Amino acid sequence: MPLAPQRWKRVTKSALPWEAEALEYLRAALPDCDPYYGCTNFSFIADDGTVNEVDALVAIPRGLFLIEAKSDEGELRAATRAP
Repeated sequence: MPLAPQRWKRVTKSALPWEAEALEYLRAALPDCDPYYGCTNFSFIADDGTVNEVDALVAIPRGLFLIEAKSDEGELRAATRAP
């Protein structure tokens, strides 16, 4: 079951269909219980005056995660370092 509306706050509707689909995928992947929360599609003004857009900010037991949804196709892999 995806996060309930009281745990998932969509500030504005996404203008990009692939972004909306990605955010729904994220919402469906999170359990609907404490301490899982999400807030999507919002912006803030930084100390330097720049406006910054956020696709998703998610709170889970391991911390807060800022998520940027992209439409590029491909595979993301973790980099490994040689010993």
